[in-house]
Amino acid sequence: MRLLVIGGGIAGTAAAWAAARAGASVDLCHDQAGASALYSGALDGPTDAQPASRLDPDVVAFAAALGCWQLPARAARIATASGCVRAVRGRDAALLDLEPLAGRRIAVADIDRDDWDGPLLAGALAASAWAVRTKTTFLPVRIQAIERGFERRIAVYDFAALHDDQERLSKLARAAETVVKGHDALLVGPWLGLQADTADRLRQMLRVPLGETTSPPGAAAGARFERARDQTLEQVGIAVRNGRVTRVVPQRACIEAQCAGVTLQADAAILCIGGVVAGGLSLAEPGAHDGGRAFTLSLEVPATLELDGRELDEPSTLFGIDLESRGLEALDRVGIAADGARVRGQERLFGAGDAIAGRPRTALEAARSGIAAARAAMSRH
Repeated sequence: MRLLVIGGGIAGTAAAWAAARAGASVDLCHDQAGASALYSGALDGPTDAQPASRLDPDVVAFAAALGCWQLPARAARIATASGCVRAVRGRDAALLDLEPLAGRRIAVADIDRDDWDGPLLAGALAASAWAVRTKTTFLPVRIQAIERGFERRIAVYDFAALHDDQERLSKLARAAETVVKGHDALLVGPWLGLQADTADRLRQMLRVPLGETTSPPGAAAGARFERARDQTLEQVGIAVRNGRVTRVVPQRACIEAQCAGVTLQADAAILCIGGVVAGGLSLAEPGAHDGGRAFTLSLEVPATLELDGRELDEPSTLFGIDLESRGLEALDRVGIAADGARVRGQERLFGAGDAIAGRPRTALEAARSGIAAARAAMSRH
């Protein structure tokens, strides 16, 4: 079977991986970074406390294939950079899992970054309901991690990239080695490299549990996913085209798509173009609605948009969709109408991830729906 996957985020990667494992010949087209490249490293599922045995085994296998995700048998607990402690179903492997550290002393790195305040973060985490209940302490420790003045203010992505260098990582280990004595773990910012193994290399040098807080949009966690994606797709022999798909046309015997001026043909296609955040779906400007619609897709495709189970034919006001009454959360719920994984009214079109209306906008749901779409596409052939 020939399958076309449009989109290279979590949903698209999972769909392509699952189809290739099932024997399909897969082309994957993607253009710009989407929501997956902006994610924080937190892996939320439909139910965060759901045990690993209840997860789709293919989702667990996909996480293992990526190599940058951890799905423990129980829910993990992570720290955000804003001082919150929250439960997640899984995490980027570089993040520190606080759950097994309950009741312990956790050192919080205090370095001279303009976007980082170690003592303030330690105080906020120590005051969290989880820390108070479990009697877990967070204490700032001074670490000399800045070598040149400009490192105080460069983007956190670039600061993280510095630590992929083994010599620079060794310096960080030496700087942290003394100050972490007497503590049970070390929490740092999202600085532990863009490569999936950088955090593990530092753990081996310090021999103490350590890890990051969550990443801001466009920082280390998203970069680690993209690198893991590229390696995973290459390992399963998927042809990747970097280019924008502008048009998808179902034919009687195939699907035709226009990608960067090239016509591609496949037996079926999976739309993993993302929602509003990723640009797969756009909010039309007032007075510029396409045929009266308040939202438009990023490509020409015969798909119906819906919100809260109702087809979006017309804007709800003269100036567009009425977000005051519907709430800004409507931007998360709007998407392509689908019956399961199949795009409604189409036999050869399927969808996954944030592109589909009304589905949870989480990383693990994106992976699950991508795999489900691959199964559905393969079952029709």
